[in-house]
Amino acid sequence: MPCVDLNGIALNYDVAGAGTDLVMLHGLGGDLHVWDADAAVLARHHRVWRPDLRGFGASSKPPGPYSASQLAGDVTDLCTAGGVRHAHVLGISMGGVIAQRLALDCPKLVRSLILVSTSSEVGAKSTTAWQRLADIVEQGGFDARTTDASRAFSARFAERHPEVVAALGRQTAANDPRAYAAAARAVSAYNWTGELGRVSVPVLLLQGLDDQLTPPGGGVKMSRAFPYARLLMVEDAGHNLPIEQPELFRSAVLAFTAGVDFALGELDRPT
Repeated sequence: MPCVDLNGIALNYDVAGAGTDLVMLHGLGGDLHVWDADAAVLARHHRVWRPDLRGFGASSKPPGPYSASQLAGDVTDLCTAGGVRHAHVLGISMGGVIAQRLALDCPKLVRSLILVSTSSEVGAKSTTAWQRLADIVEQGGFDARTTDASRAFSARFAERHPEVVAALGRQTAANDPRAYAAAARAVSAYNWTGELGRVSVPVLLLQGLDDQLTPPGGGVKMSRAFPYARLLMVEDAGHNLPIEQPELFRSAVLAFTAGVDFALGELDRPT
């Protein structure tokens, strides 16, 4: 896979497909491979860019602190290096936080936003919990508790697919503890709900009704804050909605991006 040097930071990424650009941003503890199955479908309609965000996968893992603006800046720099001028930007969880910041900091780059299992603000209680988790991982590495991924899925899915839960736990454990902690702190405290009115592009919000990590109320709040938002609440889906409901996820994304591209006169036919 190619790698680009961005001000001393090596950012690993994959690009495939043809059509309007679609940038996909993974969540905390993930890497670009979380999108492998989805990208194979979406790349029939889009040129799909998948970076390993700073601190994850095969990208550089510099010491912290990190910030959401810094992580968004890395994505902006990757797009500039790759000649991407106008992209659909999709992010899940931490990736959704970064996608929002990208739309606020570099609005001309963003064609539309697809935000999955994320929020526009973090309460004080959650901030304390995320920062405590960062301290534990940074000081002692990962253990059975910090890699327990059961709450990252709906209870029903976790019961039926323990092998998927276990695989996600192993993926988390493979991360660099210091980089993971730096990223966790970067998205542990933010509130830009009041800024979302500046985002003038179409926004699709995908939210599982059984999400135990990002409650559905956050999606409702964002849907009211964005000027042009569509909220899709999904039954029988938790935080990892694309894994639990892959066909619905891909269909919703493609229907949304096709509508945006049609409105802009740049609808590409499938190859």
